[in-house]
Amino acid sequence: MQRKIGMRKLVVSEFVTLDRVAEEPGKWSFPFWNEEIGKFKFDELFSSNALLLGRVTYQGFAKAWPPMTDEAGYGKRMNGFPKHVVSRTLEKLD
Repeated sequence: MQRKIGMRKLVVSEFVTLDRVAEEPGKWSFPFWNEEIGKFKFDELFSSNALLLGRVTYQGFAKAWPPMTDEAGYGKRMNGFPKHVVSRTLEKLD
């Protein structure tokens, strides 16, 4: 889904099963991962300029991404993004 907000575009990207399960995509999406999905997600990431995350996703990313590196630059891109976090409870972003 895409919506224009001012001069910027907000693109929502989610991993969701056909029966609407969105939790723990790593547990159910990896068996179906292929080169085509990888290219789509790579192109999607490299056409973006910031991330909008919920608290739980941000906290998972904050633990996982800092040490990651790869030849394609995926880790560098994820680590370099400005991250906007939506939360009522998180008081400090590390």
